[in-house]
Amino acid sequence: MNKPRLFFQDTYHHLYNRGTLKQNIFFDSNDYQYFQERLLHYKLKYEIEILCYCLMPNHFHIFVRQTKKDKSIGKFIGDLINSYSKTINKKYKRSGVLFEGRTKNKIVYDENAFPILVKYILLNPVRADLCKSFDEYLYSSARELLGILKDDITNTTILNYFENIKKFKDFILLKEEIDPSIIYNPKK
Repeated sequence: MNKPRLFFQDTYHHLYNRGTLKQNIFFDSNDYQYFQERLLHYKLKYEIEILCYCLMPNHFHIFVRQTKKDKSIGKFIGDLINSYSKTINKKYKRSGVLFEGRTKNKIVYDENAFPILVKYILLNPVRADLCKSFDEYLYSSARELLGILKDDITNTTILNYFENIKKFKDFILLKEEIDPSIIYNPKK
């Protein structure tokens, strides 16, 4: 039985999902761009703030904030996944599920963990050897956060944790292990 989701106003969530049997969910650049278009569409529809995202060949990560009581992240992610899956199934003449079950959701309680989660998300393509530096990757919020690109998908409030964009970039590039317990466990 699925655990109940705790989607409330002013809560922050790390959403992620991958392809069935770890298979790809993005097959060409148009698929990534379509997912980004859908991200923007449903972000606006549900008035969700997207603080960071990264689309990998076989999975995605989205760090979001629910801004309204009556506009749930659950509806946002459900519509996003359904819309994308239907389009991909039609485009590639396939049937069945594209994603491996329900999108995973971890609540991020501690505001001090926000930069660490963003770093974890943005370094995914580097760890997977898809690029040398996080700011080269086209299918994440990195270039938008760095001011290189304006897609209006990402809310740039995460930059408020840093003196300037250079300090943000230095933090992301700083070589250090990320302890996931810091991200998800509330401080006691």
